[in-house]
Amino acid sequence: MQVKVVIGTIAFMLTMIILGYAALREPERLEHFTAAREGRTVETGAKLFFDNCATCHGVDGTAQECYDSLGNSIACQGLPLNNYFLVCGDTPARLEQTLFEGTKQQFIERTVAAGRSGTAMIAWSERYGGPMRDDQVKNVAAFVLNFANEELCAAEPISFNWPESVDDFFVMETEDFVAAPGDPENGAAVYTSFACNSCHGNVEEAGSNQIGPWLGDIEEVGATRVEGQTAVQYVYNSILHPNDYIAPDCATGPCIGPPSAMVQDLAFRMSNNPQDMVDLLAYLIGE
Repeated sequence: MQVKVVIGTIAFMLTMIILGYAALREPERLEHFTAAREGRTVETGAKLFFDNCATCHGVDGTAQECYDSLGNSIACQGLPLNNYFLVCGDTPARLEQTLFEGTKQQFIERTVAAGRSGTAMIAWSERYGGPMRDDQVKNVAAFVLNFANEELCAAEPISFNWPESVDDFFVMETEDFVAAPGDPENGAAVYTSFACNSCHGNVEEAGSNQIGPWLGDIEEVGATRVEGQTAVQYVYNSILHPNDYIAPDCATGPCIGPPSAMVQDLAFRMSNNPQDMVDLLAYLIGE
């Protein structure tokens, strides 16, 4: 009888030790399980992104390298998603610019699901007539959020100190930048490289705009938009501060906003080479 008691006691103690060890390991196991699940979500989202979103937003989400279904290089129509101003920080600048109240995950999921009226961004969720289930929308959002790596989010990009007046910009001389005469040929290349043509069309072909106003006549029309502003000042402001004035007519009707459908971070993207602004204005306005 005593032997049975001893054996039972030892068995009970061993069972408790095993259960205790398992309990101690449970948080680690759950962490690995969660990480594996998140990894599968991002992996699934990556495939969905490349199959459906890369045509507009670029193969790496930077809206710089886009291809059609036949593999031909085309202008990227979408905004950059692999971008500090969308995925870095608790409240990225893109949320503030669009007056969104919520988290960046909610912003991305809702934008993917419902699209954005007046832009090339269509609704992807089945709930709004799109092809994706809710779980697939979440997978795509998880992949986009995964762009927020340490290198990208290490520090906020520094913007060039753009003067308020375009005339001051044209004669600007600093240690890092001296404005040169505008080069319309390079301006045409800038117009394409920043995908302006995907929204505003070919300036040589009236009606070629698909989203925003056609810019072939902006030298005349721009001077009438804001009282006291020349055409070149108007275009300069529209590039740097797209929400300050919403143009009345877009390709399919009245332009939406505020916020504007115009790309919101050009002031930062053009900071790498401010001369591009000079050349772009020379191309559009002849300044």
